[in-house]
Amino acid sequence: MSPAGGLASRAAPLLAAALAAASGARPAAADEGESALSVDLAFDSFTLDDHDGQGGGLGVEYERGLSDAFWLRALAAGAVYRGGNAEGTTYAGRATVGLTYVIDVLKYVPYLQAGIGGVAVGGGALDTELHPVAELGIGLDILARRGLSYGMFARVGSYLGDNGFLTAGLRMSWRWGFF
Repeated sequence: MSPAGGLASRAAPLLAAALAAASGARPAAADEGESALSVDLAFDSFTLDDHDGQGGGLGVEYERGLSDAFWLRALAAGAVYRGGNAEGTTYAGRATVGLTYVIDVLKYVPYLQAGIGGVAVGGGALDTELHPVAELGIGLDILARRGLSYGMFARVGSYLGDNGFLTAGLRMSWRWGFF
């Protein structure tokens, strides 16, 4: 058997599965006025001046549909950091507002996010300080049913300088107001 024939025979089942999945995809039809409340669990890291750290965080996010593609969002998150060169335990709390752009609304919902807000960082060797923050994010939600989704996300943020954060994790969302 030629290498091309072997590749075709291996790719055929994958192509058939992809076509079957695509034929079963139904638009979720996001609506203006639809709302979502999400809870996330994430890995967090930060860099601030000569300090850095890694840890875990929790967040709560509310989104409200402005159209089928654009959503207004508000996020509140907190994290605890150990390690790096941050002596002791460092804490951070972040609040941002911004927009979510939903690329396509099927069973799999990719999205982009942008926001601005503030972050308070302190503990360990750091005095507690408040910094402005700008963040960008990307994610993928999977609709389990019309009112429930789960997915993964990643966000990077800048304290409007050389300092910033990275957070990546899993989220679960409850949706309502789509009738």
